[in-house]
Amino acid sequence: MQIKETSLAQTLAALTMCPLMDQKKPAAAAGLPPIIDRELLFGNPEIAGAQLSPDGKYIAFQKPYKDTGNVWVKKATEPFSATQLLTTETKRPIGGFFWSRDSKNILFIRDNDGDENFNVFAVDPAARDLTGVKSIQIQIYSLPKNDPDVAYIGLNDRDQAWHDL
Repeated sequence: MQIKETSLAQTLAALTMCPLMDQKKPAAAAGLPPIIDRELLFGNPEIAGAQLSPDGKYIAFQKPYKDTGNVWVKKATEPFSATQLLTTETKRPIGGFFWSRDSKNILFIRDNDGDENFNVFAVDPAARDLTGVKSIQIQIYSLPKNDPDVAYIGLNDRDQAWHDL
């Protein structure tokens, strides 16, 4: 096999005749498909990395929050409009997450402002309404240190102007 040497001028002339390199004609006029917008390829996806919990009750996925990838969750039977935000990172996206085998926590890693010293964090996807009331405002007054299962709250169900303990 013989290799033919070409001059720089010949190579440049050949490249300028290539329709991909022709700057005078738009891609559509040259018979090429339109160029894909960079944002579609490299921007934040609407939803990514969906994972079903091991018990099948929840779906977790990554979705932007304040333009940064975070973890969201919803019950498998709920519409996507019912998703709940689990992480609130605004500096760097969550790189990935995993379900615990018992489906009680979502584990993710995060470093401290880009120092690449990662720690593992856990969040509970089973955020639930502890009061279950409608058209009533509730305020949290105190969470006793000696009894983690107790919360003192105020409800305005008797009179909307006042909250009863």
